[in-house]
Amino acid sequence: MELSAFDLDHTLIQGNAGSHFCRFLYRHKALPFSLVIQSVIYKIRHRFFGMTLSELHHSIFNKILRGKPFEQLEKYIDKFVHEMVNRSLYLPAFARLKRAQQLGHYTMILSNSPSFLVQRFAKALGVNAYYATEYALDEQNCFAKIKRILEGKDKARHILKIAKKLGIFFEQITAYSDSVLDLEFLQVAGKPIAVNPDKKLRAISIKNQWSII
Repeated sequence: MELSAFDLDHTLIQGNAGSHFCRFLYRHKALPFSLVIQSVIYKIRHRFFGMTLSELHHSIFNKILRGKPFEQLEKYIDKFVHEMVNRSLYLPAFARLKRAQQLGHYTMILSNSPSFLVQRFAKALGVNAYYATEYALDEQNCFAKIKRILEGKDKARHILKIAKKLGIFFEQITAYSDSVLDLEFLQVAGKPIAVNPDKKLRAISIKNQWSII
């Protein structure tokens, strides 16, 4: 058996699942425009002005999700994921996923997007497992806190854990991602593949002769 592991945002799908979901909620009048704009500002600060991934997640969680009943969002998730799968898959990476599944690989999605979204993408795309950022709910089923933010180093540890459990060797692991933030994740794979990589990951990929799609 081989293992093929995929990042979600900017890899299997075009864009970021969380950002797309915010805009989807706004279109369905479930989120005010001011919060959509605020989420965009946080994304810009993260991409260009040094905001860390952890700071980004906490800022968006505190501004948009904290205290909100999960049921208010849950009813929109399946429709959102269905729309994304039909319109926003990045087809070159999706073709690699389908090929891996046809070959009998153990397939996974590992993403720092929220698990309540990633779980539905994993189901829609038919992968064996997923691993994602986790939010904790309180007794009233409202968003209470961030339980775990999934970063590149966490993806790497999880891949190694699964590979050991399944008896899969380094050379039998293929990992796909777009971001240098996932460098540790890519480095634990015998076949790291950069998907529309950012500038830093592209340079590393060229230097190490990693595949780029």
